[in-house]
Amino acid sequence: KRAAFSSTNFENILTWETEADIPPGTVFDVQYKQYGEKSWLNKHECQSITKPFCNLTCETENITEHYYARVRA
Repeated sequence: KRAAFSSTNFENILTWETEADIPPGTVFDVQYKQYGEKSWLNKHECQSITKPFCNLTCETENITEHYYARVRA
């Protein structure tokens, strides 16, 4: 829940909160897309991860565009 981008030192990191009672072994999959696109794209390095963040800097490098990201448990 509460997935959000944070930008520090020219890096765009997607972070999210997890529930306090999240089951052990829960993994996350991150997807992103550019505003206006219909299809979500998988961030391959952030599939089946256990950490609550993902670096999307390379995927969001065009500063004139708007991006969306989502995470699924």
